[in-house]
Amino acid sequence: MTTIGQREALRMYGCEVVDPAGQRIGIVGDLFLDDSTEEPAWITVQTGLFGTNETFVPLDGAAFDGARVTVAVSRDVVRRAPFVDTERGDLLQEQESALQHHYDRIPAPRTPGAVSHRPPGTPGG
Repeated sequence: MTTIGQREALRMYGCEVVDPAGQRIGIVGDLFLDDSTEEPAWITVQTGLFGTNETFVPLDGAAFDGARVTVAVSRDVVRRAPFVDTERGDLLQEQESALQHHYDRIPAPRTPGAVSHRPPGTPGG
């Protein structure tokens, strides 16, 4: 499997997402980049019946083999993640902090007001 960079991340849309044990979580919905590094930071995963729910999942420690994304968190942890409304299209710093806390991630130092977002010109962006 390959570490996920921008080029690989853009090919992930619609791919299956599994946890480290190989349990299916859902499919990739959207991609969010970190504003300061422009590297892929989060994906949303469409879960539930007919993919009606979308949950943020961190890309820290994730891998992509061209057809499937293996994330570093369990399916149960993803299912318990807080709901984040992204109608604006951006992931606000407060929302990201709540997700970081849920996933026991240490947030990277951020510039005040910096947010993650979908890359321009990509689906949903």
